[in-house]
Amino acid sequence: MYRLRSHFLLIAALLWLSVAWAQADMQVRHRTPQNVGAFRLMYDIDVLRLALEKTRATYGDYQLQAIPPTNVVRTLYSLHNNTYPNLVLGASYDKKLEELDDLTYIPFPLNLGIIGYRICFVNPLIKEEVQQVINLDELRRYTIGQGEGWADVKILRHNGFNVSEVGNYKNLFKMVVGGRFDLLCRGANELMKEYKQFQHIGNLTYDDSFALVYRLPRFFYLNKNNIALKQRLQEGIKIAYADGSLLKLWRQHNLPSIQFTRLPERKLFFLENPSVNDLPKDYEQYLIDPLTIHYSQPTLAPAN
Repeated sequence: MYRLRSHFLLIAALLWLSVAWAQADMQVRHRTPQNVGAFRLMYDIDVLRLALEKTRATYGDYQLQAIPPTNVVRTLYSLHNNTYPNLVLGASYDKKLEELDDLTYIPFPLNLGIIGYRICFVNPLIKEEVQQVINLDELRRYTIGQGEGWADVKILRHNGFNVSEVGNYKNLFKMVVGGRFDLLCRGANELMKEYKQFQHIGNLTYDDSFALVYRLPRFFYLNKNNIALKQRLQEGIKIAYADGSLLKLWRQHNLPSIQFTRLPERKLFFLENPSVNDLPKDYEQYLIDPLTIHYSQPTLAPAN
């Protein structure tokens, strides 16, 4: 009788633990900014939250947690080793990431392609000179600064540019003002906030004559062991895209800066991104054309 009662209690305890585990909130982790530029990650976090909310009824509650501050390179290392289970990283597609057996991604372009329209901060001493550039050969005379590990570095070098990599994000703005390099190119959706944030640095200014354009889809990356989270995010993003809530969120975060850059008035220089040549083209159906978008009504169109 004693053994029977013990077995019963053990089974009951295991059942209780199973129910408790099933009802436990899903812990989802994300990157946090090192010290500046918090807005750069807020869109990713908001998309993450939106996808989780859209699937709450099916998958249950969740908790979002920031990992300790780190840069992209170190976050990728943590992702590769699954240091933080259910860590999600928004990153520009790079073929080398696909070659890492431990990583997987959700093939939906988080920024709907706008990050591939690049506007450049410029050394104030050569701003007027740069405005006279009429082709890529002339533009290649100027040096470009980019962050360490950014996918843009390979793209720009592939297209013949001299690129300097800088590990500290904030230093990029100081260095372009100080003439350490000539240009610092950022997404059309990033320029306005960064200009306002760092305009106290010397004579920080940006070029208003051209834009670089290349395919640069940003995806959510996860460790392959986090199967349930990947499935949940894929479902949530599709739901949010279909019901218009994701596009609404995109507009809130991006339209002010896109209008600020006056993209339709600029010369466009198109570059090749060799990393996406073998990438399945399904993501392209979600790209938005910022040159034709109607700013008072949602308008989606494939980028040319």
